[in-house]
Amino acid sequence: MPSRCGLCAAPAASASLCAPCVGELPWRTPGRLPLRPGLEVYASFHYAFPILEFIGRAKLGGDCGLAQQLGALMATRVPLNAAEVDVICPVPLPYARAVRRGYNQALEIARPIAATLSLPLATSALVRRGQQVQRGLNRAQRQHNVARTFTADASVSGRRVLVIDDVTTTGASLREAARALYAAGAAQVIAWAAAAVD
Repeated sequence: MPSRCGLCAAPAASASLCAPCVGELPWRTPGRLPLRPGLEVYASFHYAFPILEFIGRAKLGGDCGLAQQLGALMATRVPLNAAEVDVICPVPLPYARAVRRGYNQALEIARPIAATLSLPLATSALVRRGQQVQRGLNRAQRQHNVARTFTADASVSGRRVLVIDDVTTTGASLREAARALYAAGAAQVIAWAAAAVD
């Protein structure tokens, strides 16, 4: 049976979305996100339909393949100079939540990006402790909620690290991840999220 686009049901050669639907996704204009002080942050999409649905299903609906599809879409429009990156590091989930979910959506997003850019994927360089959930919190609460919850190991020392996450709202989690990576000796940290909440 021929493949069908997951959005419009038109024939799609091999991908799960047809080319017109990919073009109509809520892509962000390339460039660094504003209002993320202290860290260079990029995002591929606006947090709008259908991307918010994709992320929700990838994050809470058990659809690991959809997370990988997001990463594959992101890898078609790289917003930064990949030659200036040494390693990709997905934002980790707290251990208990990762066990319950069965996978980390940021890691699944990062897999096709690492493959496309021919970069190593550091799956254990960054660790997150606790049970922080950011949904429903304001900016100050988000920052406080994730303060000092990340640690990084010496494998990032002297390396330029690209941190991958699913969504950035205030940038609190990404800044804390960057703080831990710099504390472990990273030479540079850049962040790239699938989507940014405007």
